[in-house]
Amino acid sequence: MTEENSQLDSILKRLFAMEKAADGRYQTRRFDLYGLELLKVTYDQENQDWDILDHRLKKHYHFDDVDLVAIEIFDLLRDVQLTF
Repeated sequence: MTEENSQLDSILKRLFAMEKAADGRYQTRRFDLYGLELLKVTYDQENQDWDILDHRLKKHYHFDDVDLVAIEIFDLLRDVQLTF
């Protein structure tokens, strides 16, 4: 398994856990890199939609598909990794 596949697999596991969580309508996870919080991901279980807040660009991204969310998170984190 390549490093990219491993990172994408880890992201997907976290997102699936958000879908399965039973402790509230909104599930939020933070994605860090180099000790800095880069992204905040929120899942609305009632509406089954996702919101990604990119702290670096101060942009919100909205999705209704977990696979697209995982790819976007991977790409945003990878952009930062390639910068350093």
